[in-house]
Amino acid sequence: MQTNNARVNVLRITGQWLLPLVLVASGLVVAIAGPAGAAAANGSGTLTTKTTSVTYGSSAHTITFTYTAATGGVSDGGVHLSVPSGWSTPSTTGTAAGYTTASTGTVTVDGQTIVVLGVTLAAGATLTIDYGARGAKGPGAVATQSVGAQTWTATEKSTSSGTETNLAKSPVITVIETLATPSAPSVSLVSPSSIVVNFTPNPNATSSDVTIRLAKDNSVVKEVTGNTSGTETITGLTPGDAYYATITAVGNGTDYFTSSAGTHSTTITPGILTISARATNVTVGHPIDVVAVVTGLTTADKAVVTKDTFTYTGVAPTVYATSTVAPSAVGTYLALPANATVVVTPSSDQGIYASTYNYTAGSLIISAVSKVPLRATRVIGDAWTGQTRTVTIIGSGFFGQPRIVSSIGRRTIARVIHDTGTRLTVRVTVRTGTPRGIHTFRITLSNGKSCNVHYSQF
Repeated sequence: MQTNNARVNVLRITGQWLLPLVLVASGLVVAIAGPAGAAAANGSGTLTTKTTSVTYGSSAHTITFTYTAATGGVSDGGVHLSVPSGWSTPSTTGTAAGYTTASTGTVTVDGQTIVVLGVTLAAGATLTIDYGARGAKGPGAVATQSVGAQTWTATEKSTSSGTETNLAKSPVITVIETLATPSAPSVSLVSPSSIVVNFTPNPNATSSDVTIRLAKDNSVVKEVTGNTSGTETITGLTPGDAYYATITAVGNGTDYFTSSAGTHSTTITPGILTISARATNVTVGHPIDVVAVVTGLTTADKAVVTKDTFTYTGVAPTVYATSTVAPSAVGTYLALPANATVVVTPSSDQGIYASTYNYTAGSLIISAVSKVPLRATRVIGDAWTGQTRTVTIIGSGFFGQPRIVSSIGRRTIARVIHDTGTRLTVRVTVRTGTPRGIHTFRITLSNGKSCNVHYSQF
């Protein structure tokens, strides 16, 4: 019996040791093993994205996820990525919003899950998944309208026979809502130390900041968070100090961005009433009858001045020394009320106000008799509900800064701030809730002559 001699060669190729290559005289048997190191464990590697936040309901998103293989690599493995509910359904159709591609392997979809199989990567090598890819003229993915942080759950298997296992950390994308800047609130008195702030709540915010500031230096006095009803009562204010309010929509502090602070309300002085002389315009020879107006009342109260004293002073170039005797010559004057007696209705509210008052002078203009007809032809600019705007009325015969009353009544206040005779510059303040549409200004001179003009309110 002849013994066959066998030759054994051990080969080393490119730095890797291979199992022996055995050549047998009676036949050739080749046994070659793969790399000595095994593939990475299932659920190994990392998946990241540079997209950390999107605006809710926004479109045209292409989100790139990068998977990096762990030590040992991936051999014919796969990665699954679950797209949160509400986002575009992933697809392999190029024109679909959720069209998805991968840099290696084969992409399929299973409902909201992106499946990439046949992935082979060395340790540290990467696979990129583009969700919402637009290379085939797709529109890009549409974000969900569910606001908040959302996890895109990812699993991985390192071999074809492996089990899909959750990665240690899946990507998180936060869906956010950008809130619009609130409009100016309105304020009204409750008591000498309390006011009510009324505002339009943002339907997408779960809370709001109501900030009260001192008018004299803009410093914050109080800030209340959490109200979404559109009404906030502020107490503990100092009677006699002037305040204004601003609103900020802040969502729930996590899911929403805070909006910018809105424009501020008109200034209000709780507790102390202001007695103002209404601007008065008469033609020479007519009696001087200056009216005192009460401001600073709560919305439920009314008041009249039953007694007061006016002092008059000439305003340059009119020369008229301060006197309690009303002037009679053509000119421009100031009328300052004093020593007023105020009666509040209902009488039960008389005691909530201080018995001392602030006094504000008003203009008194005595004009020569005008032969120019009074008429108004048009209004330039619009009034806006809940805002103060400046409009211009074009016409003729506007001497002595006439009085203007809206057909809406006291909910719309129009005050002449400049008068050229043919052009009135008017500051118009419209309370929130006043109906929009086409309304009428009635323009009245001190001699009783009047005319009407239409204006638009939005």
